[in-house]
Amino acid sequence: MKVQLRGVHLGLTDNLKQYVDTHLVAHIERFAQDEASEIEIALVDINGPKGGVDKECRVTVRMPGLESIHVTETSETLFQAIDATRDRLEKAIKRAVERRRQGTGNSGMPFDLNADATNY
Repeated sequence: MKVQLRGVHLGLTDNLKQYVDTHLVAHIERFAQDEASEIEIALVDINGPKGGVDKECRVTVRMPGLESIHVTETSETLFQAIDATRDRLEKAIKRAVERRRQGTGNSGMPFDLNADATNY
């Protein structure tokens, strides 16, 4: 799995990188163990040093055969935002995989192409 981590308006410390790896990436890797899967993580400080509920974790996961899954969570600390994102992301991936198994999803294809493919 290809992982891209970036900080927006903040520096990425080794502690923060390790936290993302163990508390977010490790949980998602069990769903996507192939090399074609990607996870993009952006950690954002919206207001800068002002403080408040302004730390945001944005994650986009791309896996073959599934639509892209995007989750954004905002919290007082980056660690809380990362944990909340992980929880929502796991649920979203499980739903997408289950829909694919049941054949009720569009398998990552646009709806019009998917409908055309079933008519032939």
